Amino acid sequence: MKNRGQAAMEFLMTYGWAIIVVLAAIGALAYFGVLSPSTLLPARTTFAAPIPNVDNAVIGVDGNVTIAFRNNVGSTIAVDDITVADGSCVLSGTGDRHNVNGAGWNATFPATVTNGQAFSLRLNCGALTEGDRFKSDITFLYTNQDSQLQRPHKGSVEGEVVQV
Repeated sequence: MKNRGQAAMEFLMTYGWAIIVVLAAIGALAYFGVLSPSTLLPARTTFAAPIPNVDNAVIGVDGNVTIAFRNNVGSTIAVDDITVADGSCVLSGTGDRHNVNGAGWNATFPATVTNGQAFSLRLNCGALTEGDRFKSDITFLYTNQDSQLQRPHKGSVEGEVVQV
């Protein structure tokens, strides 16, 4: 009877030590940043149809977040305004800024965008630290020029702050 109890205890101790070694290895990996979410999660910019993003946003250490879109509404639109859910970002520069088809960052809203045309919006989110993660929900308002109806378009931006 005593031998069976000793065998069971040795069996449990062996598994106990194995579990402790595995937990220590996981702890070491987490401590040295191997399991850091910033290294595991990819950059992601998500704006659905009818005005999808055409690439991931560029998030610079200067605080500028630039997002490129394409108008697939089927008619000309006017981009009226843009807001960030937490209020941490504003349109960059002294006035409202947008870039329609490479025309430059000096036009004011509303920005008229024809069907199929690419355009970019730039937000200034203050000083950001290189390597940090940035995440925000963004909404911009646009007016369909055919129907004169104003609609919100929501999406999100998530990624690592980089030197540009």
